[in-house]
Amino acid sequence: GMLFCWNIDAIKGAIESLSGAELFAAEIYFLSNLPAKIDPQEVLMVVLMALGLSFVASLYPAWRASRIAPAEALRYE
Repeated sequence: GMLFCWNIDAIKGAIESLSGAELFAAEIYFLSNLPAKIDPQEVLMVVLMALGLSFVASLYPAWRASRIAPAEALRYE
């Protein structure tokens, strides 16, 4: 996603040259280009939230697996 944002103008130009049509024409849209601003603080928050939620989501399966004897778990596999 970040690579896409950083290169949005080049991607837009490539699509326009391949299709032969102007994307986001000024007569139709208010924007003639696509502004993209990446805030490092927001990126850090997204990464931390994703890691935190992944950790929390893994607690119940790990707890449940720890309650089962290995031989019994393999018997029904």
